[in-house]
Amino acid sequence: MQQLMYAGEVRPISEIDIPHMDVRDAELKLAKQLIDQQTSATFDPSQYTDEVTERIEKAVQGKVEGQEITMSAAPEGGGAQVIDLMEALRASLEKKGVKPAVKAEPAPKGRKPAKRAEDEESEAPAPRRSARK
Repeated sequence: MQQLMYAGEVRPISEIDIPHMDVRDAELKLAKQLIDQQTSATFDPSQYTDEVTERIEKAVQGKVEGQEITMSAAPEGGGAQVIDLMEALRASLEKKGVKPAVKAEPAPKGRKPAKRAEDEESEAPAPRRSARK
């Protein structure tokens, strides 16, 4: 419904051409109520900087000046902790004393299901009955 904009992306209201529209009082009241609920008097977009745009502009400027652009090295340090969900589930079940279900053996590959016996009668379609009037 909404997106955070950086200070450089926010235009003053004087630059926006807003046509005059006839609005009913109920619509206006609802619109004001929604705006009051979602606004904050303490928000200042100049407190935030668009680091992605700055990094891209710096790379473009470096390329213009003749520098070779390379991929940055992966950040050092520990990554996020990876949890094996299946192992956690098994451990949880063991604590409760529940045995995990045994896997059924898969059907052998390469074998086709047995063919059904074909009768001559089953090949012919059933005769149609005429509708009674």
